Formats: sequence, C-alpha cells, structure tokens
Amino acid sequence: MRGFLRRLCGDASADDIAQLCFLKAWRAAASYRGEGSYEGWLLRIAWTQFLSDRRRQRPAGAPEPGGGAASPEVRIDIDRALSALPERERAAALLCLGEGWSHGEAATILGLPLGTLKSLVARARAKLAAHLEGHQP
Repeated sequence: MRGFLRRLCGDASADDIAQLCFLKAWRAAASYRGEGSYEGWLLRIAWTQFLSDRRRQRPAGAPEPGGGAASPEVRIDIDRALSALPERERAAALLCLGEGWSHGEAATILGLPLGTLKSLVARARAKLAAHLEGHQP
C-alpha cells in the first residue's frame, strides 16, 4: 500500500495517508467479505483515502511519485511522465503496468467500470510512451 501511495502522491504525504488507511482497515476489518484479495481491499481503502485527502487540500505543484527504475536517468524520466498524468490515469497505470494487477482487480480497487479502467490504462500507456519516446536507458 505504501509503495502504491508513494508513487501516486509522493513521499511527503504517502506515509500519513498509509497510516490513516491502516487505521481505517483495522476499524473496518469486519466489513472485509473475502471477495477478491485482502491486498486489493487495502488498496481500495488507500485509493479512496488518497482522493479524500486531495479533495481537502489541492496541492500547488504536481506530485512527485517514487520510482523503481534501474538507472537514475530512467527513474527521473518515468517520474516526470507519471506526474504529468491525471490522477486517475496515474493510479490505473501504477496498478496495471507497475504493480501487475489485472484490469478487473484494478477496476475494483479504483471503483471504476472495467471499460473505463481499460480506457484509462490505454491512455496512460500512450501518454507514457509518447513522453518516454527517444529515451535510451
């Protein structure tokens, strides 16, 4: 959950949001129905808490997502490309392209229809490719 939040909103607020998510998960543990994975349920809580946090405080600058690329240059380019994406596209890309979740799982986590999620991933992939085009790792 923390890794997803770090890449979604940057290091500064990721720990605070993760802490709130774990508290919410603890308090709502009885509401987990066993449908899907427990990790997916936690990521759903993280996504809704992220949205709630963003509604309360609109950041002045773009978020600074973390990276897991092999070289610093590639990581910087990926971070810039991700931060240029709208929040929903960034979240969809992080879940499907970065974390390996299926489209169905990511749609459930983000609370979106499957078709919408697939469109977000396709748009994000195209924008990321366009941004990273010409970069030689």
